[in-house]
Amino acid sequence: MNGRSQYLLSLGAMLLMSACYKDDLDPAQLTNNPFDQEYVGENVFVSEGTYTETVFVPQIGNVLRQVIAFRVRSQLFLSDVTYSVRVHDLENDQTILMDADPPGGDSFKYYKQNLVIGTPVCLELRLSNNLSAARAEEICVTL
Repeated sequence: MNGRSQYLLSLGAMLLMSACYKDDLDPAQLTNNPFDQEYVGENVFVSEGTYTETVFVPQIGNVLRQVIAFRVRSQLFLSDVTYSVRVHDLENDQTILMDADPPGGDSFKYYKQNLVIGTPVCLELRLSNNLSAARAEEICVTL
């Protein structure tokens, strides 16, 4: 390859590379992912109410428990992803990691063994995947 061909090839490569230049990425502007702490979009969690149900516990018998139902608005996700929900019960300060009920869906049920009647029960909810947690949202329900 002669000097002129090399020069033209180099010039063409530089023109191609300059045409592909993108602005620098500013992480502070990336606020549309519901899995990020800095997410500023719509609420991800929707309360679906509370109710009681009776369950049989071996060696104890029938037990009444409170169910707090909520769902995740997965249509807000940027892509299909598996996730759990970290639930912090603000009444008893307990935190658990939950999967959907039924599995593979977007509905969740949090169970309280002690009924709270007439007083709001508030849960702090966070999406969770790969051991990281998103921003917290709070839902409150009254039985």
